Formats: sequence, structure tokens, C-alpha cells
Amino acid sequence: MKRLVEEAFNHFGNKKLYKEQFIKYFLDKGMSKDEVDKLWIEADRMNIILIGVKPIVREEEPLKILGHVTIFRLKEDEDE
Repeated sequence: MKRLVEEAFNHFGNKKLYKEQFIKYFLDKGMSKDEVDKLWIEADRMNIILIGVKPIVREEEPLKILGHVTIFRLKEDEDE
């Protein structure tokens, strides 16, 4: 499972991915939406990824939150 999840992060060359990037990557690989959802939920449960939320703001009004995006971060050994 870890190798499969790492494949998506390696594809984008980043340790952080938007949830939408992660989902689209595996949908493009032929997985169903349900399979992808089960994959990231299990990856979180197994501590392979960390899930966070990043607010969407305008530079002119940094305290006014317009929305948010979900971020997946590949867990590193130092995250223990």
C-alpha cells in the first residue's frame, strides 16, 4: 500500500498533494472513486499520509477565509 501511495507523490515530485490531485491520479490509472477513497482512508489509518486543511484566502484580506482545500502529506520518518 505504501508503495502505491508513494507512486502518486513521486509522479508529482512533491511530498504534499491536494486531495483532488491524489484522487485524479488514481482515477486516471483506472481505479474507481470508491477504490480511491478507500485507498486514502486506509493510507491515513496506516499512518502513510497525514491529512490537513489549508485555508484559501486573498492576499489583500488574509483573515477572510474564502474556503479550504484538503492536503495529503506523505509521512516521513521524522514525523514519528
